[in-house]
Amino acid sequence: MKNTLIAIFLLFALCSCATGPVYIAKTESEAIERVYTDQRSQKLYNANAEFFNELYLRYTAAKIGIYKDGLGIAILTDEKSKKLHYIKVSVRPAEVSFDGNSSTSEQRFSHALQQIPSYMKHIKSKDLNRDDIEGLAFGIYWAVRDFSQCNQYGGFVEYIQVFFRKTDAQDILDGRREYKEALVDAEVITSLELKPVKNVRPVF
Repeated sequence: MKNTLIAIFLLFALCSCATGPVYIAKTESEAIERVYTDQRSQKLYNANAEFFNELYLRYTAAKIGIYKDGLGIAILTDEKSKKLHYIKVSVRPAEVSFDGNSSTSEQRFSHALQQIPSYMKHIKSKDLNRDDIEGLAFGIYWAVRDFSQCNQYGGFVEYIQVFFRKTDAQDILDGRREYKEALVDAEVITSLELKPVKNVRPVF
């Protein structure tokens, strides 16, 4: 009886590792957000659809996972309630994953935030020279899991999204400005430990 219970437990553990959402786009249609309720966003997407297809190919060629609907148009509302439209790139790198038992949300946030430049480099400065685009919204999504049970599936997802003004993003990409310096003028939002999204001011 004891051996039977152990066998059932092991089977359950293996099954839990083999199933569950991974939040990585498997196809171009999953990676690119094509339909918007905001009319201006829809117009901007339609005008730049070919660019998003190219961006998808760049990241897949570099073997960097893209979050579902991670490529497209993002909206940031400023202090005057004006809607600003940004190129959205949200990645889900397989190598950015954390054991929830041995990391804190602050550690995970800090590590992921510092990884953004290495994933941003696949964007070219000239990519942002597009009419009515105000900047770049770059995000990283990562999994928090119980590695003692499974380090590939399960757990929950956290993320960072950084909204860079167009000139700041271009300065970073062209090497004219340090990433950490540009963060001071960027809007940073995050969701950690399954809590609602909030604005934060990173401190290094």
